[in-house]
Amino acid sequence: MASSRDASETSGGTPPRVAVVGAGISGLTAASHLARGGCAVTVYETGRGPGGRTSTRRAGPDGAGWQFDHGAQYFSAKDPAFRAIVEDWHADGLVAEWTGTFGALDAATGTFVPEETQTKERWVGTPSMNAVAKGLARRSGISLVTSRRVTSFEGGPGVGDGSWTVVHRSSAPSARTDANGDPVPEPPRRDARFVAVVAADKQAASDRSVRVYGEDPPIASAAAPAVREGMRASGQTPSFALMLAVKKKTGAGDVPLFEFQGATVEGDDVVAWIADDSSKPGRPTGAPDADVTCWVAQSTPGYAARRVKAMATVPGTAPHQALLNEVAEEMTEALLGLAAKCAGRGAGEAEKRVEYEIAHVAAHRWGAAFPDDGAVAAAAASGKGCLLDAERRVVGCGDFCVSPKVEGAALSGAAAAARVAELIAETPAASL
Repeated sequence: MASSRDASETSGGTPPRVAVVGAGISGLTAASHLARGGCAVTVYETGRGPGGRTSTRRAGPDGAGWQFDHGAQYFSAKDPAFRAIVEDWHADGLVAEWTGTFGALDAATGTFVPEETQTKERWVGTPSMNAVAKGLARRSGISLVTSRRVTSFEGGPGVGDGSWTVVHRSSAPSARTDANGDPVPEPPRRDARFVAVVAADKQAASDRSVRVYGEDPPIASAAAPAVREGMRASGQTPSFALMLAVKKKTGAGDVPLFEFQGATVEGDDVVAWIADDSSKPGRPTGAPDADVTCWVAQSTPGYAARRVKAMATVPGTAPHQALLNEVAEEMTEALLGLAAKCAGRGAGEAEKRVEYEIAHVAAHRWGAAFPDDGAVAAAAASGKGCLLDAERRVVGCGDFCVSPKVEGAALSGAAAAARVAELIAETPAASL
């Protein structure tokens, strides 16, 4: 990454400030690279914590002991630049290699076919997938602001001193109501004096703001069409994740749901992937005395598209929860059906039903789980892995700019940091 202007060179001797919208892997990779280069970075996240699609859901009697990586299941490091990033994460104790038996499950016959060689590297965050995001957010020079929804940007090059102001509101439901009982949003807050903006959340350019809040997408106010249109050019496919905790039986009577650690499911209309989350390194339920095993199943794109089309809902509402409850029931039935076929296969029977005690079940909808490559060419041309509007000092990044994987997200974030550093180096100190 190009070196950012030294803090002593800025107006007033303070580090140049950069705003990052989105605390997923892409946004936090950009933030960590910029912070190491001498910038003061503020990261805004709508959710309660960092992670994006590398988030972790927790449940159990204590509310935390059972955990599910309900987004990204693992990642590989094929690109040399990303391998260097992973080695950095590994050195900080944020990731470990997930080993075990992996392969493909034939939904029609219940036959599991292991990979020809079990040498593929699969990295996961430890002790949970969101450990990477949490670790990056703790790095010096980064300030993480959670449960805040960026609504617009004010100022920018050509206005006043040329710096950006970020306008944001609480993303939590308002406790105040008007005379009609409708929620009254709190007044917005404004954070000023940012030299550049990095949009690392695709929702910043989507029409969801119009549908849910009656507001324009926040990136529209930045007047950076190259970034906005690039982010909107990438289509997306929804997905559902099932989180299931299965009680263990004592003694020889314990029969695991599946004998593998991870499998791609072939030929099923509902389930596309199954993972034994308890087998991942550092997971509490991986201990010998744990009383449950945590499983995650991901839906097929077709099933998710059908369910979303049949019942479009807004997260946080009763209809949305009803949808998730229905999906959880349907995906659990499909998963247990696959388990029965596998068990029957091992017993020489057509199907063998084993009674499992389900301790916890829940579903989650990912509205933009798998972006297509609609923005890749534009990102390669304008920002070498990110979307760039140099005149406005606005950069867009995310897995949609490179590839729909953790690797793509990190590489795009690193590219965004490099472009911002170049912009800062070219900006007069008085404007910083």
